[in-house]
Amino acid sequence: MRKELQPGRGLLIPIIVITTLAAAGAARGQAAKPEDAIRATLLEFQKGVEAGDRAVGQALAARGPYQSGFLQLYDSLADVYSRNRMIFPVEIGHVKILEDGRAKVETYINPGRNLFVFTLVREDGRWKFFHMEGIRFPVYEVPRLPASSVYEIPPETVQWMMCERDVAFDNELWSFLKASLGEARARSFFVQRAVGFKTAMDAWLPFLEGAARFAVFYGIIEQNYYGSKYVLIRASVDEAEIRFSPLQSLEVMKIANFTPKMTIDEYQAFYGDIMRERARVCGLDLEVAFAGTDCTLKLKRIKAS
Repeated sequence: MRKELQPGRGLLIPIIVITTLAAAGAARGQAAKPEDAIRATLLEFQKGVEAGDRAVGQALAARGPYQSGFLQLYDSLADVYSRNRMIFPVEIGHVKILEDGRAKVETYINPGRNLFVFTLVREDGRWKFFHMEGIRFPVYEVPRLPASSVYEIPPETVQWMMCERDVAFDNELWSFLKASLGEARARSFFVQRAVGFKTAMDAWLPFLEGAARFAVFYGIIEQNYYGSKYVLIRASVDEAEIRFSPLQSLEVMKIANFTPKMTIDEYQAFYGDIMRERARVCGLDLEVAFAGTDCTLKLKRIKAS
């Protein structure tokens, strides 16, 4: 018997009602539509997760650069739902087979209805999962023209998109410079930009000083550019403490799919080097501590000896 569990932190919580993925039209004896095979593939995905059958995930993963990301998602879901004998909620929205032969499927999974837009391709005579994305603009046809505005992106989505773009670019640039110039010179390229951070801080936040100015300025930038959530714990000329829960770039490193991609440990070291150099040129010492995708920065003014 399947369980009905109450919501809990860190767990994909089951619900009793689930959208049926089999094509209703075909069940009523109507002619099958091309999209029915797509829906059947999602049903196989759903049932494989519930059974904890990792072989199903392997069979559904198309070859390519995003295969590992799909398998990580599938295996994590299969572990939770099969171990707890839970129903895996899956709801399909818009489905379209594109002119180039790929299929796009708007899919909501788990009780929180987390959005995944799956891209499926034909491989080995069947549909398989090639790519997945958590952002989509709900525009399903070209609007009546002329159109001066089609869709306004929510601010939190814009912030995530900006962070993902910048983190992916830094990862690619780091990989290129490291291969071309060596790790030391690659690292120098990123940390030497600390002077620009200090210049911007002096210009944009002119009436605070010391550790407090650094912490307040950096919190403002992170929140408004990328949507990082923070709490300013302490802030004076001599010392400051700021906690991000989460630091959005770490969330991106954990969730987003792009290549090349540092490990979390590599990115933490990369981030720490950049932040310590920013603090140094501002006359501050900096301690960086990580807990998952949370980050705490402690700043102290370097006093002249």
